Amino acid sequence: MSDQNIRDAIVRRDANVMETLMNEYSGLLWNVVRSILRLAPEEEVEECVADTFFAFWQNPDAYDPERSSLKNYLAMVAKRKAIDRYRKLMRAKEAKYEEQTHFQSSPDVLTQVIRQENREELEQMIDLFPEPDREIMKRRLYDGQKPGEISESMSLQLRQVHNKLYRSKQRLRTWWENRK
Repeated sequence: MSDQNIRDAIVRRDANVMETLMNEYSGLLWNVVRSILRLAPEEEVEECVADTFFAFWQNPDAYDPERSSLKNYLAMVAKRKAIDRYRKLMRAKEAKYEEQTHFQSSPDVLTQVIRQENREELEQMIDLFPEPDREIMKRRLYDGQKPGEISESMSLQLRQVHNKLYRSKQRLRTWWENRK
């Protein structure tokens, strides 16, 4: 069956042709997606391959048999979907990392300071920090900016902001423990 005939059959919603197509190209698409989502769980790869076939089923007219083979077209769609999924997974991983590092190392220090209404004392301590640590801590604590926002607004690398926040929290912890 030619690529044009397959496309026409999918336009007519011929499920048998779609099943044949899936049997024929699943291995190829799996390899394409796996090459991009190397460290992702198997379910992510499976879902991405299924999304590729579903996209073709939903919009077979997007494929033009005169421009490329069906095999190449499906591989290209799978590659794009895998890249999108990879980006989504990386954003989720980064958000989780930010959530975990958000004062993870010393939440008790900050809550103790706030509970005992020592905000003024805390501000004085932070004012002793060198720049840009002072500005980063103030933006994080008082303005509620996330590390990504601080990074962007101060033209610093995200990793740099995370490191400075970590060191500043360590300094606050030491200060808190030694002030009693």
